[in-house]
Amino acid sequence: MEGNYSKHESKLEWQLLKEKMEIEAKREFADTNDVRGSEDHITPRKIPPSSSDPEIDQCFHATHSQIFHYAGFWLRFLAFVIDSLIFAIAGIILGFFVGQTGGSTKSLDMPFFIISWLYDALMESSHKRATLGKIVLGISVTDLSGHRISFGRATGRYFGKIISGIILSFGYIMAAFTTKKQALHDIMASTSVSYTHLRAHETPEHLVCRLLLEKKKKKHI
Repeated sequence: MEGNYSKHESKLEWQLLKEKMEIEAKREFADTNDVRGSEDHITPRKIPPSSSDPEIDQCFHATHSQIFHYAGFWLRFLAFVIDSLIFAIAGIILGFFVGQTGGSTKSLDMPFFIISWLYDALMESSHKRATLGKIVLGISVTDLSGHRISFGRATGRYFGKIISGIILSFGYIMAAFTTKKQALHDIMASTSVSYTHLRAHETPEHLVCRLLLEKKKKKHI
């Protein structure tokens, strides 16, 4: 008796959530399906623990693929150039003031290294998921499932760039020919750089399922 009541309650919750999110799903469907990319790479979402509701599980397996539009080598290089220009201008200004006070510009090396690390790590682990150069070009850094990365992972990615650079920048060049357009430091940190990920070929019904699953996952956190 109690089991039947629990099953009925779970079914009712599913229906209420479905109705509540129907409008939101259709709105997102209209927004995310008006743009299509030519270079789509399908990346499976990380599968969460099986839910107690087989209907939700079935829904998940029908909708667990996302399409990512990975940023190519030259776009990433351009973002790097923009960030470098920002730091160069800041360095010139600071260097001028240090010179005016009779100090040595060498004293700025360590502070600039720390600022560069914090700039990359904080920006890429923020809700923007990108440095200013990447924001300008509409690309961002995420984990392999398209989620925001932590400060720790962003830090690991930053120091991984040192390894990418010391091997004649081959680690950076790898982004031109790897499947997910990952540089060596991306592979080391399990990250990727992509345009804001788009879910193409997704019906309103699939959107409802995805939203329900995301809500259910938040509920269990």
